Amino acid sequence: MKPEKIDRQRKKVLGKQIPTPNSIICGTENPSSLHCVFYELEGGEAATTFVADSFHEGHGSMMHGGFIAAVIDEVMGRSINNMEGHPMKPFVTAEMTTTFRRPIVVGKQMYAFGRVIKAEGRRCYATSEIIDEEGMVMAKGSGVYVVVDQAGDDGGETYQGIPVLPLEDGEPKML
Repeated sequence: MKPEKIDRQRKKVLGKQIPTPNSIICGTENPSSLHCVFYELEGGEAATTFVADSFHEGHGSMMHGGFIAAVIDEVMGRSINNMEGHPMKPFVTAEMTTTFRRPIVVGKQMYAFGRVIKAEGRRCYATSEIIDEEGMVMAKGSGVYVVVDQAGDDGGETYQGIPVLPLEDGEPKML
């Protein structure tokens, strides 16, 4: 596959989304987590940065494709929270495609960006990419997300969207 580079315009970070404590991607209580922090950007995008370590390795110091797909899924899903006119109902992944462009080497800084490209009825269509520090595309994704009525399996939870927290000192102002 021919290498692809994105000349990305940096965008202002508006706030950060709360993590899911036991998530393998953003879990604060999961020692195997990538510990991604998800940010809402101006223009409706969601973004995160991460560095994979040995927990996330497949073969030969490369990040396992399942973790890559999970980051792509999460950043696309979290972009729904930042879209204009969000219905304040939870969305779940209905369909997702991941294209692996280049190996992600464990220990290297990566950036993931996701955005909703269309909302139609109960469906949202999103795209994303993971890029390295030089803007080289490592993986891309697209997905269809469908609104569900309740957040919990028992139907007892109410959903108010993913709360957005203010940025703390040392967090990125632009991504």
